[in-house]
Amino acid sequence: MKKLLNMLFILVFSSSIYAGGASMGSNQGHNAMSSAKSSSGVHFYGRMYIGYDDKQTGSAADVENLDDGGSKSRLGLKFTESLGSGLQLVGNLEYKFDIGDGTSTNETSCASTSEASSCRTFDLHVGNLGFKTPFGYIGAGTFESPYKTMGQFDNNMDTAIALNEHGGTSQGNSGIAGNVESMIAYSVTAGPATFAYMVGVSDSRGSNDNTNTDQSDYALGLQFKDMLVHGLTIGYSRSHDQSVSGGSGESNDRFYASMKVLPNMGVFVSHEDLSIAGSYNASTVGDIRTIGTHYKMGMTDLQLVYAKGDSDGAATNDYKTLGVSAQMNLSKSTDLTIGYIKQDFDSTGSDITTRGIGLTHKF
Repeated sequence: MKKLLNMLFILVFSSSIYAGGASMGSNQGHNAMSSAKSSSGVHFYGRMYIGYDDKQTGSAADVENLDDGGSKSRLGLKFTESLGSGLQLVGNLEYKFDIGDGTSTNETSCASTSEASSCRTFDLHVGNLGFKTPFGYIGAGTFESPYKTMGQFDNNMDTAIALNEHGGTSQGNSGIAGNVESMIAYSVTAGPATFAYMVGVSDSRGSNDNTNTDQSDYALGLQFKDMLVHGLTIGYSRSHDQSVSGGSGESNDRFYASMKVLPNMGVFVSHEDLSIAGSYNASTVGDIRTIGTHYKMGMTDLQLVYAKGDSDGAATNDYKTLGVSAQMNLSKSTDLTIGYIKQDFDSTGSDITTRGIGLTHKF
């Protein structure tokens, strides 16, 4: 199967023989999906994904899966209702699911009662209500964190070859993949600047609190686009965990930038200073520096990324990550992606190598 994936990888890269005129690969995150509008003003949208991946950790035997373990598949709706005087009520509801094995959580055992809530077919990803005003948006519910939505460069997010699964970016709910529950949110765009802030409301001491945040947890982001140079985006984002025992909380901080350097090519960089447990890896905290490029060749979007992780703990947690992928856009709604990524630890034999291929359709 490795030989087959390698052949397919070569085929995808060699299939495009001319450079297209598109700009840097656009964000392929959770909200980059097409939608259909009904007469009631409700927009229904979705995405279906299925992928095969071959993953090896250290000298252990390969593990092969055919599923959507990252729950890239989505089903959602949005609506807008005008209330007059420049005020609008807006809502968004989005569920994630796995068409490969029918459970919404990656490779979770469903044998015990304690795992039952993780084995639902559909799992809430986003759900919020709020008001859009001339002075910005204010709402409440479950959101994707600004730490995720601002400066999201990975075309392979929520798949087996995602950067955050191999140390290319932060991991966990306080990292690049975070969605935050029970939050009050505010965001505003003024000229080239966009600001977003979310703060947790529910108290985890309550017996009925099932949220993934605690009271006073917060996330924020500030981004500038095309302000100094056309095609340049710079930004800063933070996730803060207030619930750290015996202290004033811990934060993850991220600085990032992207630049369109050619009509069909863009580059991006980011630096993450990670102090929240589980964001660097399960053992320690540290810094991650990432640099990459997107390049458009005809119907194919290429992504090449290099990252370096510097642990605050033992040197055995330092690593380098290299990832390469090609996304063939078969139509405006369908793409086929094949990729390879390796997290190479400096002092141990626990390297993680993943090869994958996946098919996506948006509607």
